[in-house]
Amino acid sequence: MSQSPFNLDGQVVLVSGAGRGIGRAAAELIAQMGARVAITSRTVAQVEEVAQAIRDDGGQAWAFRADVAAIEDHDSLLDDVEDTIGPLTGLVNVAGISPILQRGERITAEDYDHIQNINQRGTFFLTRNFAARLIDAERGGSIVTISSVGAEFGLPRQAAYSMTRAAVEAMTKTLAAEWSHSLTAPIRANCVAPAFIDTPLTEPMPAWYRERVESHTAMRRLGADDEVAGAVAFLLSDAASYITGTVVPVTGGYGLWSLDPR
Repeated sequence: MSQSPFNLDGQVVLVSGAGRGIGRAAAELIAQMGARVAITSRTVAQVEEVAQAIRDDGGQAWAFRADVAAIEDHDSLLDDVEDTIGPLTGLVNVAGISPILQRGERITAEDYDHIQNINQRGTFFLTRNFAARLIDAERGGSIVTISSVGAEFGLPRQAAYSMTRAAVEAMTKTLAAEWSHSLTAPIRANCVAPAFIDTPLTEPMPAWYRERVESHTAMRRLGADDEVAGAVAFLLSDAASYITGTVVPVTGGYGLWSLDPR
């Protein structure tokens, strides 16, 4: 019997923003599926704890401190990962922030730049630097970037954040077109676009905002981080070998109306 494509045996995957939330859940599942995982965050204690938890569960994980916004450090990070674990085959871009819940006319230039530098600029250059070394080595791979339902729907008080999510979706589709056919070994690029997930990122959400979100969600609840992780792991695997340039929504039916009170 041939091996199931729903595994990541032999893969080496870097997960940014893996100290908590979706990043942690993705790193844990990817390790469970057989990959060696490099987990990164600006907070060393967080990723060291996550790496140890993965190892305690029988997986293979290594912790690295990294600030995605510090693009001048990307190459040294990738060098450290490959020297420690082996040649990279996968990248999961999770690192991102949504520090403000503010109407558009109240967003400052400082707020805007802070969000853009991490969510958009940092994500692009980490993706670029990762892919460049795969292309030089004529080695294929897979990239999964976390987007948001905010790229499609107008989410009040999240203009700056939603702009960055739309940008990474456009980036993903363009890079998928560039890296699918012309390379010796193709690099697939996809997005996972969650709706509102119950993570530290959504903890500051006011109760009234959360109630409105749930009322606009067919499943009437926020999602869980491991529900997003499953889509990420699938897109990294060979089961998704003919999927590229795609945005996979993980939304609980956000935007679908249900009048059924039960």
